[in-house]
Amino acid sequence: MSHSTLVPVPTTIADLPPDPAALLPRPPGDEEVYGYFGPQRRWVLVLSSLSFVFTAVALFQFSVRTPWLWVFLGVLVLNVAGVVMSLLDNGNPRRVSRDQHDLLVRVWRPAVLQSVDVYLPTCGEPIPVLRNAYEHVSRLGWDGRLRIWVLDDGARREVRELAAEFGFDYVVRPDRGHLKKAGNLNHALTVSAGELIVILDADFCPRPDLLVHLAPYFEDAGVGIVQTPQCFATDASMNWLQRAAGAAQEWFFRWIQPSRDANDAAICCGSNAMYRRAAIEEVGGFAKLDHSEDMYTGLALLGRGYRTQYLPLLLAKGLSPDTVPAFVSQQYRWAMGNLHLLTAREVVRVGAGRRLLLSYWNGVVSYLLTAVNVFAAPLPPLIMLALTPGEVRPWHMLPFLLPVWTWLVLIPAVSRTRWSMQVIRAHQLVGFASAAAVWHTLRGRGASWVPTGVSQGRGGLARRVSLIAFTWLGITTLAGWIGFAAGVFAYGIANYWALAGYLLVQGYLSVPLLVDLANSLWRPDRQPIGAGNRWAATAAHRSWPELLAITVALGVFGLLASGLVDGIL
Repeated sequence: MSHSTLVPVPTTIADLPPDPAALLPRPPGDEEVYGYFGPQRRWVLVLSSLSFVFTAVALFQFSVRTPWLWVFLGVLVLNVAGVVMSLLDNGNPRRVSRDQHDLLVRVWRPAVLQSVDVYLPTCGEPIPVLRNAYEHVSRLGWDGRLRIWVLDDGARREVRELAAEFGFDYVVRPDRGHLKKAGNLNHALTVSAGELIVILDADFCPRPDLLVHLAPYFEDAGVGIVQTPQCFATDASMNWLQRAAGAAQEWFFRWIQPSRDANDAAICCGSNAMYRRAAIEEVGGFAKLDHSEDMYTGLALLGRGYRTQYLPLLLAKGLSPDTVPAFVSQQYRWAMGNLHLLTAREVVRVGAGRRLLLSYWNGVVSYLLTAVNVFAAPLPPLIMLALTPGEVRPWHMLPFLLPVWTWLVLIPAVSRTRWSMQVIRAHQLVGFASAAAVWHTLRGRGASWVPTGVSQGRGGLARRVSLIAFTWLGITTLAGWIGFAAGVFAYGIANYWALAGYLLVQGYLSVPLLVDLANSLWRPDRQPIGAGNRWAATAAHRSWPELLAITVALGVFGLLASGLVDGIL
């Protein structure tokens, strides 16, 4: 299949919002493409990490009160290690600037354009999702040989007909299901011959100029993969989980990946990437794993002297998980990929230097931290309410103010997506999925994954994780309010009013999630709450007067809780 719409400079497309009826993604618009090439603002990462210093001090003071609380010192040490590793790993400037990229694309004039294969692996995604993506894939521009391959592990007649409608090659491998996506991709290598390979997950919609942006980087013989961000729509009409899942990815692809790329430690994330076929074949194909084959393929290439080049250019947009089971399955899969490094020897084999080791171990520690904190974080206030309720004071809540300000003001102010505390709510689910991944890694086992847009049955991993999450969040949330009520009854509101603020924030994070967890467990036909235009206001970007008002309110809360104005009042 050949396209002849290549132009010297990247083409432009109009800014298109997600389909209002189906909430299907559209390619990034012209105003989005260079969004991650703006000011890097590395200080945001520093301030976000340092915002937990006061919380760490409070946890230390709590932990040394009695020997049986010393277990929390272990939690503290793990968190401090995570913060230090994050600061060291995420503080590098970008390798590529917008001007450098534009110049490369403008001057790139190869004598012969390389042949390109586009792989579209699919395994049961809804037909409307596939049709939407294929419409945009069909518009890819390239003057050289271009073939587009639908790799159907579902062997569905509807997908075969859809591929034929768009003129794509349709392939069903003989050993469907073996090694999941990795097996599908490796079979595609045997039936295709393109010098460059682009992989797009089934829901991703590329811009027409995607190939023009990526191919020039392969003039450098040391480049094995060019990875671009996986970006997702965060439209106001989506439910809260879908918005949060999409917004959370900005943190990784806008701040963490560019810093790692400066150390040749960028991680291959599979979709939205271009691969050098010769390099892939040199390492024996894509990593033969049933999860995270992308990351381990990048590691294998690194061992042969090829690097993964990260390009912070938004060239394709996909579909975030919109249900609890789909989100849990996705996060479990990602956690398993990172935690696999605990038992794998790939990093040792490639002779990774200190910087590369730091990046990979930072990923491992971040998942361990998330798994530990989701269970440990609610406990200190509950223990204090149960054992020393008479010692509760308003100033005990002061260490939490800076993290809350970071979540409510700082990150929303600098984010390009609709970032809100709903991301923190979703991060609780990440914690439970990570805990399952840690447990399975220690036991040397794993669970099946669920493709985007595919429902999971009433059994399986997602249900078990959801049940644990529902139980733990329900117990800790209820226990907090019971302890608060008992404390107010015994000691009055004067020492407990600030704790009410803490519990309200906890309730905002937990109660909607509890509702959705209950629905996913016992009413799976119900969608997560917060969908529809009536929620648009809460999903919109906050204006600076709103951010200022929140800052002032938190400042007043802190001033009152500190007791500094007691004499005046």
